[in-house]
Amino acid sequence: MNRYIKPSISLGAISGFVFGVLLLIPFIAPFMFFLIFLLAGIIIIIILKKTNTAGVITVQEGALIGSMAGFSSLIAASVLYIPVAYIIDKTFNAYSAAFSLSITGYELLSVSMLVIFTAILSAIMNAFTGMVTAYIFERLENRRMTFEEHLDMERVDQHVE
Repeated sequence: MNRYIKPSISLGAISGFVFGVLLLIPFIAPFMFFLIFLLAGIIIIIILKKTNTAGVITVQEGALIGSMAGFSSLIAASVLYIPVAYIIDKTFNAYSAAFSLSITGYELLSVSMLVIFTAILSAIMNAFTGMVTAYIFERLENRRMTFEEHLDMERVDQHVE
């Protein structure tokens, strides 16, 4: 299970930067924000399966990958979106009604807390979608793992560390 943490966080951050760029487009921003909550875990699991980085993903591992990818993608999207939107707002006065942030400690603290709580919500939603995706892959592969196979995989993971 530990072998999925680093790839899911890094691929989640990359997808978060892509989502962050797409969030800057005003007409599709609400749709993209909704998609961060649902697609980050699914995209990462599909990438891991297509590149043969992940062999058999259990439902628990799918939930772990989804939650890590969801959390890191929303944090990365926020890290890109908030400063760029602030610069656009101050330069062109484009986001004046939708996004106004002055550089004070209180507002930065409240925005960072909002980002963290939203990232936790994204992790929960992506854990569910990752779990469903892993279940679908398990059904498509027509292979149900027995308890002994799960136990062997856990033993291999413990010896790798």
